[in-house]
This record gives sequence, C-alpha cells and structure tokens, in this order.
Amino acid sequence: MKRITIKDIAKALGYSVGTISKALSNSHEISTVRKVEIQKFADEHGYRSNQYAKLLRKGRTNIIGMIVPSIGNPFFSQILEGIERELSETTYNLIIMQSADDPQLELKHLEMLYQKGADAVVIAATGNNTSLKFLERLISEGIPIVLIDRTNYEINTYKIGIDNFKVVYQGISQLINQGRKKILFISNQSRGTSLERQRGYIQCLRDYDIAFNSDDLLSIETSQKRIDVLDQLKKHLTDLVHSSALPDAIFTASDQLTYLTLEALHTVGIAVPDRIALIGFANFQYTNIFQPSLSSIVQPSREIGSQAFAILSKILDSSDHKITKQYQTIELQASILTRRSSE
Repeated sequence: MKRITIKDIAKALGYSVGTISKALSNSHEISTVRKVEIQKFADEHGYRSNQYAKLLRKGRTNIIGMIVPSIGNPFFSQILEGIERELSETTYNLIIMQSADDPQLELKHLEMLYQKGADAVVIAATGNNTSLKFLERLISEGIPIVLIDRTNYEINTYKIGIDNFKVVYQGISQLINQGRKKILFISNQSRGTSLERQRGYIQCLRDYDIAFNSDDLLSIETSQKRIDVLDQLKKHLTDLVHSSALPDAIFTASDQLTYLTLEALHTVGIAVPDRIALIGFANFQYTNIFQPSLSSIVQPSREIGSQAFAILSKILDSSDHKITKQYQTIELQASILTRRSSE
C-alpha cells in the first residue's frame, strides 16, 4: 500500500487537485461542507500533509530518520558516526531522535518522521508491539526500514547486528576457564538482544556441566533514571554480600549496565577482580583507563552504521525506489578485549 497523495484523493472524489489542496489547507475559497468531505476522506485513507510536499511530488524528501535509545551511549553514537561518514558525501539529511527506551516516545517519533515524509528509517527499536506494527505499516507503504542492534523481532525487514549468542558464549567460557563458575548475568529488558544473550549464557553453563540457577539472572529496566538503576545494582550486590552468595564473576549484557555495575561494585566496596571478576558489553573507547582496566565485548558499531546506510542508499538511489523482498539479516563479528577486570 503506497502513501496516498492529493492527486489520489482528487481522482477518488472527482475534484481537481487544486480544490483538494485548498480544502486540506482550510482555504476560505472552499465551502465548509466540501472541506469536511475531503478531510474525512483524507483521514480515513491515511493522508498526511507535510512541509516537503514539493519533494514528495517527486517521490523524495531526502530525509533519513534515525531513532536510538540515547546518543550519549558510546555504542549508538558510534553507529551514528558510521552513518554520517557515508551520508556526508550525499544529498541525504539525517534526523536523529532519542527514544529513551520509552515506547510512547518512540511511536511519537515514528509518526513525526512519517508526517515529514522521511524516505527511510534506521531504528534500535524498543520492541513495543504498537511501534512494530507502525514499522510494518511504513514498510507496506514503501518506506525501507533497517533495524540495528536489536534484531530479534518478528518483522520482515533489513536487520544489522551481531551474533549475540556466540559472543556471550565466548565471554562466559573465558570466565569459566579462569576458574569462575558462579557467574551473575545482568541484562536489560530489551526483547531485541536480551533473550539471545541470556541463551548464550545458559547454554555455556550447561556445556561446562555447571547447574543453571535462575537467581543468577538479574534483569533491570534501564529506561529508568541512571541513579535508580545504580541504586538497584548496589542493593542487589549488598544483599548478595549479606547472604554470603557473592558470585565469582559478573557478566553485564549492555554498555550502560557494564559501567554502572563497575561503579556499584566500587561503591559497596567489592574489589574487582580480587573478589569478583567483571566482563561486559562496552564500546567506550578508553576502557583501558578504568580502575581496573575493563574487559569488554566490543561491537563493530561504526560498521553497523555504514552498512545500514549502504542498504538504504542502494534502495533509495534505484530508479524504481522499490524495496526488495529478499530481506537480509547481517551479523557482524564482535570482539572480546580481555583486561584486568576479568583476570
């Protein structure tokens, strides 16, 4: 289903394009009865006016929308760098929006991009069902969508991320081979990555004949305030100390949780790596200056960005501007940097 235009409305109702345009602009030249009729038809058929109508008549706005949880997160800011590095040599413009992992805000941003006539969208989606349905609507109207990082959603589109199961399995394996067998796994609640990362953790334990204990899984809602996440981590670690159930190691399954967990361990006085080893996702460039230096899972963030733009530019620059139904899921290679915190 393509995006409905003023010309489509004119043809359906039997009016001129000028009459439809004036009616939708609330012109005094058009009677109230006719304006109500035209506006009602436009609303029922999903018409959205926007400031880029002139370009839309050519089928283009040259706008690519990008929605991420936070550009303050080094991982997402590096993806942005990857896109902008490729985009700077083109005529495309990038609109960057932050969802703060809030589904309602995410949907608001998607609707705004639709109203502005964005040619394509790159998104690290929250996984909210309403937002995913809206993305499917955009795809059905010929707007290409690329899911980045959070790719484990049942939606037919282009997806670029990493093999989350594989890299977590490798990280947990390293800890076990160093004698760390009671491992606390801390993850966020993103459906797009957390399930595969948890699966890698659990499978690795089983393959090493280590009993899985659900108490060693901690899931935290990271869309809340930073101080609230930190307090939750500190409380959990303090409770473990008091119950004499302190783990040998911690694996953190997101950048934000890695930094906050290291801070929480310092705050409650748990020495790393003497009492607890720590390894986790972290795309911060200077993890070697942490005390202790931080072992980290590093994702190819800039490459994710550049490949996302490569896919979109290929579609948008094609003569027919059509989306191929041979959607790709691209899994790039993440790396593990082993430093002092996990020794």
